[in-house]
Amino acid sequence: MFVVVPSVPGMDWWSVPGVSAMVMLFMSTRCGFACVALWGHLDSRIVPIEEVNDEESTQTSVVKNAAFIRQSKTATSFQGLISRSIRTTSFQRMSEEKDLIVVRDSYSLPEVTTWPNRPIFICMNTPISPSFKVPDYGLGPCPLGVPFQFSSELFEGTCLIRVKGSNSDNPEGDSEYFSGKKRIFQSVVQGRFKEDVRVSDVLTGHEFVRPLKNLPHPWVLKTASNFISKVAPGSNVVIHTDQPKVEAILAGTSQVIRGDEPGNEPNITTCNIQEDCSVLGGTFAKGDVSISRRKRLLSNPERSKKYMFDTETTYTFEFYQNLFDAMTYSLDIGFTKIGCSRVLDGQPIQWLGKMRDGRYLWSFQIWHEKLLTAQHG
Repeated sequence: MFVVVPSVPGMDWWSVPGVSAMVMLFMSTRCGFACVALWGHLDSRIVPIEEVNDEESTQTSVVKNAAFIRQSKTATSFQGLISRSIRTTSFQRMSEEKDLIVVRDSYSLPEVTTWPNRPIFICMNTPISPSFKVPDYGLGPCPLGVPFQFSSELFEGTCLIRVKGSNSDNPEGDSEYFSGKKRIFQSVVQGRFKEDVRVSDVLTGHEFVRPLKNLPHPWVLKTASNFISKVAPGSNVVIHTDQPKVEAILAGTSQVIRGDEPGNEPNITTCNIQEDCSVLGGTFAKGDVSISRRKRLLSNPERSKKYMFDTETTYTFEFYQNLFDAMTYSLDIGFTKIGCSRVLDGQPIQWLGKMRDGRYLWSFQIWHEKLLTAQHG
């Protein structure tokens, strides 16, 4: 069973919002556990690249991306693989015909035996935009435990991903960070927006282009989804669909948010990033709003739309959780671990930020070698 939900006050991201929801999901299967992915409610369909009639959109999302890939310093070894990936990439049409969701697939990955952080492989989701770049690492792999720079049309900054027990590029730093904590995963993004945006319009979540497998009955999931919508009103939930998704307001799900004048931002490798949302003004101006209250306020789109992320501030967003174990690609529910690779049909989870209009701030895929056998096995 894989549960992907927006967090609520006092609970980690990807955790189930309340014991009742967890019980409903566990009781939905006769033997073992099922997979639940909670995503945005979008009326869309999968369209193969060959069937996209909008030539301009096709050129923008594929041809330009292919040109960018060819220019990458690591393209020589992956060019053939990426070409295959582009040919097999599927698109998801959103509410507006011009908006397309694309994902990098397993064909674009190098051989597992070459993965430096095996069994994990972190990489940028290349097809999302030709402007999305990771200057020092190109197509990947991106490092584990070490910050790396990235840029997109909407955001420029640094990302850090840590996985407990992984073959990290900074094992000493990871050991220090995870020591004494229940959490087993951390992701941090720090940087500046390139245009002023409403807090309510900046989302995070996961995107899948194929249905999940072995789901419980729709009415069970609908009950859980309705519950989640009440405790996290900014979330969009779709479960039984060809392209399951979960989207929630980034500022309502981050464990820590802070805004600083450029040059005064914290080192994201520190073990304890402190919250400071005073830069948002309004209710937050005095800097005395607790993290739980901030989540409650900013997860509501009617409230969060009153606040803005500006282009002058350096923002830090930290996420961490203790349920999903990326080293085994399983959900740890305490008394057992439930494998997720086959439920996800070989599709990776992501660490992403995007706008409601479909534009991306960042998108990084977290692959595991188990996903490759699950997809093709």
